[in-house]
Amino acid sequence: MSIQDVQVTIDVQNPAPKVGLGRPLILAESTSAQSSYKEYYGLDTLKADFPESTTVYKKAAAVFAQTNRPDLVAVATYSATGGEDPENGLTIVQAFEKYFDKSWHFCLLPDANASERLAVSNALQAHKFKFLVLKIEDKAELAQYALNSRTVLYYHPEKPGEEIDAAIVGDAASLTVGSITWKFRDNLSGITPIDISADELKAIHAAGANAYVLKAGVPQTSEGLTANGSYIDFIHGQDWVKANIESELQQMLADNDKVPSNSVGIDMGVAVLQNVLTEATTNGIVDKNTDGTGDFTVSSKSMDEIPDSDKAKRIYSGLSFEYYPEGAFHELKVSGTVVNR
Repeated sequence: MSIQDVQVTIDVQNPAPKVGLGRPLILAESTSAQSSYKEYYGLDTLKADFPESTTVYKKAAAVFAQTNRPDLVAVATYSATGGEDPENGLTIVQAFEKYFDKSWHFCLLPDANASERLAVSNALQAHKFKFLVLKIEDKAELAQYALNSRTVLYYHPEKPGEEIDAAIVGDAASLTVGSITWKFRDNLSGITPIDISADELKAIHAAGANAYVLKAGVPQTSEGLTANGSYIDFIHGQDWVKANIESELQQMLADNDKVPSNSVGIDMGVAVLQNVLTEATTNGIVDKNTDGTGDFTVSSKSMDEIPDSDKAKRIYSGLSFEYYPEGAFHELKVSGTVVNR
């Protein structure tokens, strides 16, 4: 885990950059027992380590080919013969865990088989932060991810050489979180639409997957779902709120010689939460009230309400917040009347 003094937990209820929130990690197989992690700001430097014929280069090229590409692509490796013996190198999950706290947010797996993809998906789900994005060619594989809200699936069969998982991350992930829905992402560079019927596409969506299809003559993503049926922008927004509140509160602690354990210190923390959630409202993560203000609340407890065990350790556990997310229209239904004169 990263070193920090602030931890934010978000509990999702359903009654009705910071730098890194769009960066990809390519987690690739290696013949070496030595695992590695490196960040690349372009294909020229990456090519020195991963030639054009490699799966890593092809994923990275698809990322960098997009108009909204991130500033960098990270590459980490695991051993093809990795196992319990450290001398054999790290397994894919061990490497994933080792580099989880690096500055990436979307993981790509160019070499993994179905069982390895599921293992990483489950490992990431346990963290409740970041995403795994997969290109899937076999419909039968979709069902195994059904419980995982942080895995994004793109069904893209019979399209060798088209790295749709990398392309969509390059196109959408680094745009301002909250400003877009991941449906309707059109004209991805290097990606062509699949041939699929409306009924087949409906079944793909029901399985928690997305596709790249032709609508009104425009190639575009068919939905913006995660594998359990949540929306990508909804989950990405949670990550933004968590990351920004943690970093801003940590900065508050670092910038002040002392944050007093009284109403003054509590008000400082409340102000940080209000500022972050106001920015989240501007970005489109938090919904707006009719007067244009953010539909969120920030609450705090007095020191009298804090457990003595926390007070003794100088821990303030009385801050909380609630917000209503801003959604997006994914379909429109229109009725009309023809007046016969």
